[in-house]
Amino acid sequence: MDDNLFNVRNALYLGNYQQAISEALSSGGGISHSPENVDKQYYMYRAYVELRQYRAVLDEVQSDAPPALQAVRLLATYLDGSADTKEAVLLQLKEYLDSAQAAGCWQMLVVAGMIYIHERDYKEALRLLHQNTQLDVMAIVAQIYLLLDRPDLARRQVGAMQEQDDDATLTKLANAWVALSEGGEKCQDALYEFQELGEKYSMSLMLLNSLALTHLHLGKFDEAERLLQEALGKSATDADTLANLVVCYQHLNKPSDVIARYSNQLRAVAPNHPWAAKCAELEASFALLSK
Repeated sequence: MDDNLFNVRNALYLGNYQQAISEALSSGGGISHSPENVDKQYYMYRAYVELRQYRAVLDEVQSDAPPALQAVRLLATYLDGSADTKEAVLLQLKEYLDSAQAAGCWQMLVVAGMIYIHERDYKEALRLLHQNTQLDVMAIVAQIYLLLDRPDLARRQVGAMQEQDDDATLTKLANAWVALSEGGEKCQDALYEFQELGEKYSMSLMLLNSLALTHLHLGKFDEAERLLQEALGKSATDADTLANLVVCYQHLNKPSDVIARYSNQLRAVAPNHPWAAKCAELEASFALLSK
């Protein structure tokens, strides 16, 4: 495997999105549609999507681009669009998945899985993905099992990933997330996995939040706070960091005005974040019942 492609791919997996983009741009290759270059561009544009720089993808990926890149364009369109746009994307996605052109395109399956997760249509996602043996796809399947509160099935999926490539970053990440979901002594295994990845590569926002969550599960709230403050220093508007910090501060019995400051900031920067959305739903229910 080409080292440049490894660096781009690995940076994306670990949440080092700007690094993934820089690695892709510095490795050359231009806009050629060779298989290796298409894979590199796919990971690069995925990084742009994670940074919410949707316009870069929509402007640069043309209608004649290979299916792998069309898949990322579809994802950017979905995430950046209105409800009507999302409906149109779902129809377009189905057409792509049924087309001969996209047959065998694992990138299209990954994007389909991500979109169906947003739609909470886990059944359709699993129908499309569960038999595929590409690691990126298998990791999405493990994620879906965790969302369905089936760590047993997620553990089986990780086992299949380990048989294929035990040292792969995606395998290690999936193993850590499943261990965290299993709880108990397994949380310590997750902690070691996240720490090892951070020490081997670099401590991204994603890894800092993962470590913080592990410490929250272990009841080590002060250490979780330290990690979340470090994450906040990297990005003051990261939604996951803000949500985790609110939870952490509740466990630490911080003053209500301090907790409210971060929860209000979360609602401002990411009103559709699962924590913010659930909180708004509960507040609306309480207001209705209190009338």
